[in-house]
Amino acid sequence: MLRPEQMTRVAVVGSLDNLNATIDCLFELGALHLIDFTQQDNDFKIGQPLPEASAASKRLLKLRAMMRSLELEEHKPSQKLHVREIEDKLDQALVTMDLNISGKIESKQKIQSLMREKEAEIRTLEPFTTFGLSVSDFRDYDNLMVFAGVCRKDPEVALRKLGGDYELFKSEYSGGVAVALFARKESEADFARLLADHGFQETRPPEVEGKIDAIVARNRRDVQELERDLSRIETELDQARRRFADLIVASEEHLSIDVSKAETPLRIATSAHSFVMDGWMPSARARAIHAALDKTCSGLAFVEILPLENEDEPPVKLRNPHVMKPFEFFMTILSTPKYKEIDPTFVLFITFPLFFGFMIGDLGFGAGLFLLGLVIRLKLKDSPDMSRLGSIILVGGIVASVFGLFVFAEAFGVPFHPPEAAHDEYSWESVANIPIHPMLDKMHDVKEMLALSILAGWVHLTLGFVLGFVNHFGHNNKHALAKVAWLLMLFGMFAEMMLVAGNAARTSEFINSTVLAPLPDMTTAVAGITVSIPAVVFILVGAVALPFTEGAMALSEVIGLFTNLVSYTRLAALAIGKGAMALAFNSMLLPLVFGGDNIAFAVLGALALFVTQMFFVFFLGSLSAGIQAIRLNYVELFLKFFEGGGTDFEPLGYERKHSIAEPRNAGGVVKWI
Repeated sequence: MLRPEQMTRVAVVGSLDNLNATIDCLFELGALHLIDFTQQDNDFKIGQPLPEASAASKRLLKLRAMMRSLELEEHKPSQKLHVREIEDKLDQALVTMDLNISGKIESKQKIQSLMREKEAEIRTLEPFTTFGLSVSDFRDYDNLMVFAGVCRKDPEVALRKLGGDYELFKSEYSGGVAVALFARKESEADFARLLADHGFQETRPPEVEGKIDAIVARNRRDVQELERDLSRIETELDQARRRFADLIVASEEHLSIDVSKAETPLRIATSAHSFVMDGWMPSARARAIHAALDKTCSGLAFVEILPLENEDEPPVKLRNPHVMKPFEFFMTILSTPKYKEIDPTFVLFITFPLFFGFMIGDLGFGAGLFLLGLVIRLKLKDSPDMSRLGSIILVGGIVASVFGLFVFAEAFGVPFHPPEAAHDEYSWESVANIPIHPMLDKMHDVKEMLALSILAGWVHLTLGFVLGFVNHFGHNNKHALAKVAWLLMLFGMFAEMMLVAGNAARTSEFINSTVLAPLPDMTTAVAGITVSIPAVVFILVGAVALPFTEGAMALSEVIGLFTNLVSYTRLAALAIGKGAMALAFNSMLLPLVFGGDNIAFAVLGALALFVTQMFFVFFLGSLSAGIQAIRLNYVELFLKFFEGGGTDFEPLGYERKHSIAEPRNAGGVVKWI
């Protein structure tokens, strides 16, 4: 869980005659992360694609062209096709599709292109249809300049004031004025400036001949005829799509696998009679892979374990329990941990829902998030990332509901019971007497919320430095000791903040009487602030040790550590802010719902409350809480121990979603088809 799956460096060696069977076996097992061979010499060179690569690639290109033309990229076959059925039908289907579909697709593209040309001509010429002019009237003059286009304002009055020789055609068009202005070339600059002042946008007439109104009318008729032709072709393509869609999608998947297998030799070393594959595999599967290859290749291909070298960086296969798997989504966004680093997924699994749930802290909104996450999981289960995001939202909704039920005792911003000092406030008591009272009131226990946030920050950052110590211990002890120095300074800062808080909050009172109780009670006053001498000693010891471990420049980050700790007060700020938003909307709209006898006002008030709560509190509040919860992990925590930059474990293999291939036994040797 804390470390990725252990990897072993291996070489798969065998006879060149058994290369095809070896590749089939490795793809079926899905356990070898191949290292591309690049250093050729006299003995070993990069291999050649398998003989079937060329034919499979050609068929695959045809199928992908068909998929794009028939818009089948998102199509999901009604049932999986067996590869034997695919091979039996594919060649004949390709011939049929070439004869019946390719021509229609080409015709469709030509029609669409011609329609775009006709529609472009219509858009260009339409403003000038009332002028009674021909297209040729707009060009090829020796002494005249033609301005054709649309103005935002009518320029006629300004043209009269300007004077000069000109002829103006104009008409109202699309909120502006279409103009065709003919003027002498020596006055071009004056007329251009005047038109620009009136928001003139020039239009260049197309290279056609004839009266403008006739051309536009003819083009409109042509577009209608082309639309009918396009509709007929679309109908025929729909029939072909229904007939061949399942076969095309399943065949594309099958051929993609075949091509991937056939091109694998381009990544390995081969000699005249043998091949060598260099790669990594999970240590736990090395024996099973050796046995499978021995059976497949009759002992002519085997796995040799290679010694590890210091510069080796194995690929990373995260190893987390099923319940934590969705939180690997956050690691895919950021970076894969290195092989020797601790996998932070377990930290995200614990801290993200806790931070998120604390900031939301509402039974109603938490239940809404739970349902939202459930819908995303069920509706978008074919998208791994969205499915994992749905699981994260679902877990966050559960934790938010728990906080809302047992800590804050509220739902949709309305408390289960009115505060003791305000019995006239709205509460759920008018609906049901829920026998749970709040442990914290967001709007009144502000100091308690801040103290809890600081405590969460200290625990979170301490965990980060401990993980950093574990990451470096044994191979960079100097950096490991630096984490101890940072821990000392962090503890000193936290102790001082709790001392200053004193008995202002139950949390600070508890910390002072338990965690900090062993510290000597030695304080002094500096500028009116009580300062704990033991806390200062911890900070100074850490600061003195820091230059010897991370260098003198590290001292510039000491203030940053303090700001990191204070940054966790955003937990309280977001929780209080969300509660204040809900309270504001409830205070304005609940009286409309319950305060009068007018049913129309009650319905409108309830609708307005629902819309505002859903958008401002549920959507924006949840979004900001999610961003801040992940930010506290990425920025405050991960910088204390996480480097990233690892290589994902990507073994030879495949996943069949639309086709089926079953192993069969031929002559005692397992073959994959």
